[in-house]
Order: sequence, then structure tokens, then C-alpha cells
Amino acid sequence: MSDASDARRPVLVIVGDGSEPRERLRGGVRRVRRWSKGEPTGDSFGGDPVHSETYRWLASPRSVSLVVDVDDRDRAERIAAALRAVRPDAAVLMLCQDCTDQPGDGTLARAGRLRDVLRLDLDDELERLEGERRVWLLRAFAEGVATLPILVHADPDPDALASAFAVRALLSASPESMPIVSRGAMRRPENRRMAELLGSPVVQVGDAELHRLERLIAVDTQPAGLGGPHGPRLAVIDHHPLVPGYDAEVLDLRPEYGATATMLTEYLRAVERGIGQTIATALLYGIRTDTDELRRGVTAADVAAYAFLQERADPGLLRRFERPAYTPAAARTLGRGMERVRIVEDVAVCHLGKLDAEWAHLLPEAADFCLDIEGVSWSVGSAVIGASIEAALRHPGRDGSGVDALAKWLIQDGGTGGGHAAMARVRLPRSTFEGRTDDEVRDELARRITDGVESLRSGTRRRGEAEPSPAIPRE
Repeated sequence: MSDASDARRPVLVIVGDGSEPRERLRGGVRRVRRWSKGEPTGDSFGGDPVHSETYRWLASPRSVSLVVDVDDRDRAERIAAALRAVRPDAAVLMLCQDCTDQPGDGTLARAGRLRDVLRLDLDDELERLEGERRVWLLRAFAEGVATLPILVHADPDPDALASAFAVRALLSASPESMPIVSRGAMRRPENRRMAELLGSPVVQVGDAELHRLERLIAVDTQPAGLGGPHGPRLAVIDHHPLVPGYDAEVLDLRPEYGATATMLTEYLRAVERGIGQTIATALLYGIRTDTDELRRGVTAADVAAYAFLQERADPGLLRRFERPAYTPAAARTLGRGMERVRIVEDVAVCHLGKLDAEWAHLLPEAADFCLDIEGVSWSVGSAVIGASIEAALRHPGRDGSGVDALAKWLIQDGGTGGGHAAMARVRLPRSTFEGRTDDEVRDELARRITDGVESLRSGTRRRGEAEPSPAIPRE
């Protein structure tokens, strides 16, 4: 049932007792799979539609919607229940003689036949139902718990902050009942200012505290090492690729999206008549920063969310989010690194020398700037921080080889790292660069990055090794 070329496309499952219609949804957004009474062929599948085993092939993280076209309401509900046993997040449109209600849980029951419905453009209706279902599951997950923290990644960026802020608003919770927490400190001054303006301070916590929680919502990150029989129950909303090491009751992963803020915008649009200016401004800024103002790693969904939020954002508050805030010493450090940028083919490396951990936010700033250099399509901002060489990686994310793959290539001899197509981060052992000057470290990084890019382009992996499964520090 799989096809690598469109493995991430949303799937529309059609189960009907009548003759199989040949009409397709206009727009071609969804990959259509039809149930067949006889031998499955082409895009069809077989099995008893009221048994969950029939739908096991839908277990991957893709979005799923179901259209049921049967005469009997009870049978329609049994089919929907069987599919949702595998995919609880599936949106459902039921068509039957006595189907005339909408319970608000991502299910729409409507009188009519499949041929009539497929003549319409259902994309908007299905997107709304998908969003409604996700919100319903998240609210059900949060129900009945007095304190439910929202976990964001270490040194959270505007996308993480805005998304966590939106989740709290979506669940009508207070900062006291739903605090925003992180496993690491928030270093970048402009991000600290954004948290202050939103009235959403980020509290640094340890793993021991997280393990004692009853439930936890992870936003723009994935809680590897948490959950299971001795950890909290988990809900995860993220736009990064799947990270192993946890089990979530509610899971919404869309790595094709440019920002988690886009996902939260869809959540809010599915259930809210209006989105307030502050939330709209925060989400807009989150999308702006994670996609470099729609210039890298974007989808049609990111563009649609951006346009929607642009009309509702507060320009004054947005300017306060955007205003850079560097100490004179930080600005001079960044300037010295930019003056000695090393460019090899389409790779640019800006090495900032030795930095304190609190200045680690300069690395993505340097990488972002280098990506704007003419002819550069892979950029790196690096520094010696403690016992490691840390590097932020950037790429427009428009071809098949993103910096997530490059990060994994770089750490084959040791280190940790990962990310997604447009942004990633790696941490390499400082000992592998022992005795080298700053310029020599920069040049060695440029050589490794260039080799890695060439390897990815040629479709090979160094020494034929299997791909590792590293921990993934987030931007």
C-alpha cells in the first residue's frame, strides 16, 4: 500500500457498498484509496471494513480522512470505529439515509450518496474535519488534569514559543495550570523578550521532574526518553521527522511543514470563529522565523497560514518581536566571524571561535546570514562551546537532500545531531579538532561539509555504514 514518491500525502479512504465510482476529488491533494468487495487492484484495498486489521496499512503518520457510503447508520459507525482503532485522528464523513448530525469531534454525518458528494470540491471540508478531530483528541487528552505542562525544545525559538502559547489558548488554560517548560535555558535575548511580551515565561526543568508528571504535551519537539510505564502520558505536535524513543497517545507529526505554528494555525481555524491579535502575531512570527519569511522549506499550508495570520496580526507587536538585541561584544564576535567566512563551491562556513554557552544563539544567526550570500546553498555557523564543536546548518530545503541528512552524515564518527530539511544542528567532539587554530577548524569543517554534500548528491553514505539514530538537539 506504500509508494515512496508520495508517502507523505494525506490519504482519503472511501468505503462504500455501491458500485465503485471513478470520480476523483478536485485538487488532487489527497491520495485516494477505495475499499473493494472483490480482489483489490490498483488503488483499492480489501478486507472486512468493520475490522480494524483491514486498516493497519494506515498506521504511518500521514493525515487520514474517511468517507463512508452505506445504507445503514450502524454499519457506518462500525466502519468508522474500526478505522479509528488504528488512526484515532482520522476525520470521518458518513453518508447514509439517517446521517444528519455533526458531533464536533471531527465527524460529519450527512444524507446523500457518494457520487453526489464527489462532484464537489471537498478539500476545505475535509481539512476542517481533520483539524477539528485533532483538537478534539487534544482536549480529551487534557481533560481532568490540574497541571499539564507544555514541553518545548532547549533554547526555544519563536516557532516553539508561539505554538506553545497557541496550545494553551486552544485548551483555555492559564499559565499556572499549563506552564511552558524546557530541558534547557533560553539564551537568545529576542526570544526571551518574545516570551515576556506574551506573558509566557519558560521554566527550565530536569528529566526527573518530567518523569514525575502525569501528562505532558510536547510542541515543536519530541520527548525522546520520556513516556512508557514509568513516565508521563504524552501528546506530541511537531513538524520535525519522527524521533525514536517515546510513545504518544496523541501524535501529530508533519515534517513536510515549514513550522509547527502552521499546524497550530490550522487547529485554531478548525474550531475558533476568531483568532485574537496576540496569538495571530505570535504564530505569524513563528512561521516567519522558521521559514525565513517563506523562503525555505515551505508548503502551500505554510503560505495559506501566513496569509491568514498576516491579516490579523498586530504590526506594532510584531515589530517588538523582531527587533534584534545584541550586546556590543556579541555583535563584534559575529562581525569577526563574518569577516573570515570560508566559501567552498556552494558551502559557506562562519566559525566564531570559542564561545560561552549563553552565546550559542549566534550560531543560527551566522548560518542564516551566510545562506544569503550569492551562490551559497549550504551554510554553517559554528563555534567551540565547552567540550564540543557546535554548528547550526542551513539549506533552502527545496531539493531532496536537506541538512537533516547532512547532519547525520557528519556525526558518523561521533557526536549528535539532526533536524529537518532546512535547519539542523550538530555537536562534534572537540577532541577531533585538537590543536587546530580557529581558521583550521573552519577549513576542516568546510571540507567535511563539502564532502558530505557531495556524498548526499551522489546518493552514497560514507564507508557504507548504516544511518545512526542520534539524539536531535533543536534550534
